[in-house]
Amino acid sequence: MNLDHIGIEVRDLFTMELFYRSVLGFRPRYRYVSTRTPGLRTVFLEREGLSLELLERPRDATFRPSGGHLALSVPDVDAECARIAGTGFPGLSLRPPRNTGDGFREAELSDPEGNLLELSARIAPEPRPPVRAVVFDLDGTLIDSEPNYLLADQELLARYGISFSEEDKRRYVGGSNLDMMHDLVRRYGLQATPGDLAEEKNAIYLEIAEHATRVFPEMKRFLDLLVARGVPVAVASGSGPEVIRRLLASVGLADTFEHVVSAEEVPRGKPAPDVFLEAARRLGLPPECCVVVEDSRPGVEAAHRAFMRCIAVPFLADKPLPPAFELADLLYPDGMESFDPGGAFAWLEPLLA
Repeated sequence: MNLDHIGIEVRDLFTMELFYRSVLGFRPRYRYVSTRTPGLRTVFLEREGLSLELLERPRDATFRPSGGHLALSVPDVDAECARIAGTGFPGLSLRPPRNTGDGFREAELSDPEGNLLELSARIAPEPRPPVRAVVFDLDGTLIDSEPNYLLADQELLARYGISFSEEDKRRYVGGSNLDMMHDLVRRYGLQATPGDLAEEKNAIYLEIAEHATRVFPEMKRFLDLLVARGVPVAVASGSGPEVIRRLLASVGLADTFEHVVSAEEVPRGKPAPDVFLEAARRLGLPPECCVVVEDSRPGVEAAHRAFMRCIAVPFLADKPLPPAFELADLLYPDGMESFDPGGAFAWLEPLLA
């Protein structure tokens, strides 16, 4: 009998994984969405021979993380259960063995004080869901639009007597345009509604951007490789629906994407996963079968919270990068100047269904 792993129940899987990876140096082993326990998601991490399982499941507001569990590897789970049951030890609780969705034969055992143990033996390979679609962020990822957004923000706020710098803009890169307007109303006490400000900014932006926006050539090459391979592609962006539609048309990509989703069509913008989950829903795929291409910290976080793989190409590549970028499955730390479309496709191709 050997120690297989230690399991910890967590409230926020993203934050806990980020802690164990960025602070304690654990590396990812695999991620799993349970097909048998609705809402259960787990991440297996490892470092220097130690395996750690983080488990997140739906809980109400009163949930407090438990002490977790200790998993012990045994050659034959059924034989070990029979042996333990035969001891007749008082206070012992043993649940019958079962096969798990991520490839274990497993039994749960509670010691006399209620601490949970698992007896496990791997009977199938670790789950590696295939990639069936790629979801692109738009601004700063697929098209070089962030400078135009800065000009639009500056013109919009100048109308209200507010000076807005490039440094001010950094806090909003990657987020929803509407969320930004809500924050500007709070910060500056503007009398206009966030919705009205968003419409005003969109009008300014489109005047600038429809004739001054280009597709990043490296990203266009990656997109072409995916389309040639027959991989479904979608866009999930923080911009408004009309802005997305007109910009894709202006750069000749209006008919390329099977689905286009705006953060204004879902309850929450990035870093919440809503816009990516909606893209997966429209594609008719489970989120874990999608790869996201992103340029921002909120976007990488949103992709990870959606349980999607992520290719990160930071638009703001100042070092050190925010820790969330460490959770990207493929990271180009120097941004678009270091992005290799052929290399990215070579990484992705073995994962394709």
